[in-house]
Amino acid sequence: MNTSLYLSSIPLLSLVLSSSAFAITLDEALKQAITHNRQIQIVRINIEQRRQELAAQKTRRLPASSATLIAGISPTRADVTFPNGVLGVYPGTGPIPGTDLKVGIPRHFSGFAFSTVGLPLTQQIRIGAGIEVAGLELEVSKTSRTRTTLEVAAQVRRLYFGLLSADAAANAAQSTLGLASEVERLAGQAVAAGVTLQSDRGEAIARRLRAESALAAINAERENLREQFNQVLGRPLDEPIDLVRPDLPCTATPATPAAAANKAVASRPEIDTGRLRIRQAQIAARAKRAEQIPDISLAFMHFGFLNTGNLVPSNFAAAGLQLNWEPWDWGRRSKEAKALRYQADAARLALEEIVQQVRRQASQAFRAWEQTRTDLEAAEAAVAAAEASMRVVRRRFEQQAALMREVLEAQATFETAQEQRVRALSARGTAWANMQLALGEQ
Repeated sequence: MNTSLYLSSIPLLSLVLSSSAFAITLDEALKQAITHNRQIQIVRINIEQRRQELAAQKTRRLPASSATLIAGISPTRADVTFPNGVLGVYPGTGPIPGTDLKVGIPRHFSGFAFSTVGLPLTQQIRIGAGIEVAGLELEVSKTSRTRTTLEVAAQVRRLYFGLLSADAAANAAQSTLGLASEVERLAGQAVAAGVTLQSDRGEAIARRLRAESALAAINAERENLREQFNQVLGRPLDEPIDLVRPDLPCTATPATPAAAANKAVASRPEIDTGRLRIRQAQIAARAKRAEQIPDISLAFMHFGFLNTGNLVPSNFAAAGLQLNWEPWDWGRRSKEAKALRYQADAARLALEEIVQQVRRQASQAFRAWEQTRTDLEAAEAAVAAAEASMRVVRRRFEQQAALMREVLEAQATFETAQEQRVRALSARGTAWANMQLALGEQ
């Protein structure tokens, strides 16, 4: 995890917090977020769920057993009539039975049990396909975890750099407030001496009030960022923090937008997910075609009767092959298989679109990162020039060689340069976080 590329490229001054504040580097923040962030924890739970579903799918290869027991009192009497002579006619005996004989089960508590044990044979093809699909779903969940981790890491970086930018903005606002107070003092002295207008002093007062308001707004925004930062790290919202600037060397980045795009294609989890979805659709189509094969199982069946008298045998068992087959389905299976083939075609097109999108995001992020470097250099130069100009105008004003209006104009230029520098700092951090996300870097 590269943390110094942004920090070493800009001279940020962090606000000094209390000694009880939680001091943290960006590396530590990323590690804590990966461990404690609730979104990542939810994805981990989903992975365990998929793992259990895969294990459950594998049990379908084993013999399946079932048992049914029905017991109670029949609302009607079960009678069977044996006609005269149905069992034969014998010399000296005559017909058996000699007359129509009605035999039945008395209406008392009785029942029967039916149990089977079957080992699937031809069904193993479909079961194997189902296991493959479940395994691919587990892999999809893992790519989802990687994607969520990347997004959380990017969020941590943005908030971290946002806090650093807020620190820089607070320092700049404090400096502006000090300058505005000094200009207000000079304006008051000039009005008393009769060398400037009261309106200039009024404008100086207004600028001091605006500086106070801006500083309060920046402090409030930093508190908002601090709460968001703690939430992403899975910490209490009111936990104080102190950002630590690590002294680490810059690591190399892709040299060109094309190199950044190639790196993103090799690293982004969305592309792996797209490939897995294609494979899932292909396996599902294969399993659907296998449904045309009759289901043949090695089976053992047992019937047992309870308290039914001699009308039926108390036990009956059979072992052998069991066949279930739907020979005519009105073309349902072939249509379902064709639909799955269309699904695979759509998944291939979706993957091509994802690859193009990933390449475009990476190249755009790279160009944005390069642009923020030049913007920051320009902003730093503008601040230095405005500060030097402010010193010169103030000295001339003290020597009565410049008007208060010139001091106010120089002050406005300096304030604008300060604001542009803070915006450039914030944009620099955001661009780096976006580039790391686009490249698939945690």
